[in-house]
Amino acid sequence: MQARPTPLDSLSTTGRPQEIVLVGASLAHLEFMAQLRAKPMTQARVTLVSPDAHMLPDNRLADILSGDAELAACHIGLQGLARACGVSWEHDKVARLDLSAQRITLAGGRSLRFDWLSLSPRCWDDRKPLDTQMVGALDHGLFTHPLAHFLALWPRVLDLNPRGNLRIAVLGGGETGAEIAFAIKRLLPQASLTWVVGSAVNGAPGPRGGDLEEALKLADITVLHDHAVAISHGSLRLGCGASLVCNVPIVADGLGPPQWLRESGLLPPPEADQPVLQSLPAVDAWSRCTGHPQVFLALDADNALGHNLAASVHGTALRAAHAPRGNFWHGLFQKPGGFLLWEPAPLRGTLLRWAKAAHDQGLLSRYQNGTVLPKAAAPAEATTPDEAR
Repeated sequence: MQARPTPLDSLSTTGRPQEIVLVGASLAHLEFMAQLRAKPMTQARVTLVSPDAHMLPDNRLADILSGDAELAACHIGLQGLARACGVSWEHDKVARLDLSAQRITLAGGRSLRFDWLSLSPRCWDDRKPLDTQMVGALDHGLFTHPLAHFLALWPRVLDLNPRGNLRIAVLGGGETGAEIAFAIKRLLPQASLTWVVGSAVNGAPGPRGGDLEEALKLADITVLHDHAVAISHGSLRLGCGASLVCNVPIVADGLGPPQWLRESGLLPPPEADQPVLQSLPAVDAWSRCTGHPQVFLALDADNALGHNLAASVHGTALRAAHAPRGNFWHGLFQKPGGFLLWEPAPLRGTLLRWAKAAHDQGLLSRYQNGTVLPKAAAPAEATTPDEAR
């Protein structure tokens, strides 16, 4: 089945171009911007709204933590990229979304009208729901989101113990949480690492797998199939009632949707006793929000988004969005369900890290320095943990 949106009044009949507003710097948004440089749309004006001056792809986090990549080399400058692609850049956050008026209001007071709106979960920034589910998280937890803030604090955490004799717990995060644990262990082999698998959202058991757990065991990383219910100075309290000594609790779960999104009417009503963490708007096969076809959800893995935004402007057929299928590198040279990228097999681990680095550098070079290259084929000193936060 194909969808063909009803064309809006064109530039020739209204005297104004259509307005596309992108909220959050997802890879899908960056790729759409790159497409605009290659093929500009005269019928539309595009604006990117982001509170961050740089974008860091999620898949570079483990490389930076392990010491395999420098943070400065992994940044994508949004202002230069936007200018190169003919896109306006608003260095601000959204404060209000009015769907009926098709208008967003920024924190700085500026108002933007839109014909088409695309939202990235990268703008999900509410930590309060996590603090409700995990008491003390705001005061004592080190959040991985947003990535730039986490990595700015990370060197201060390392300074807590120059010898690296830290007790670190990675809380939740799914496979990303496991990858973070592997990366930190690679950098700090003498640290005591624990991955608390269960999500802070509802205490449900996290991912299980023989290959993954065997790799963690070989790397001297403890796995606890439980969830943290409270964080205090120097320790965690688990759902089973036990305590875990920990001086660096890393909260790897995603954050909740911002207040402006919760008040917009886009999110489905929460079920009884269910938190709003990681809530996403309901979407159709083309990533359009249910009941609001002029609003798209821009997941990083959706490489049909750029086509669908352009097709919406022109009134041509949309493409079905590609469902996220996890990190490609998690499945390379391994059995389904395995997690061997960081397995202590020196030759294979070295080759995989080299291949991943080459792939990621190709992706970064496409967007960095305000230059969009042709798309390649895919193959301060802290003395306590609390002060470091």
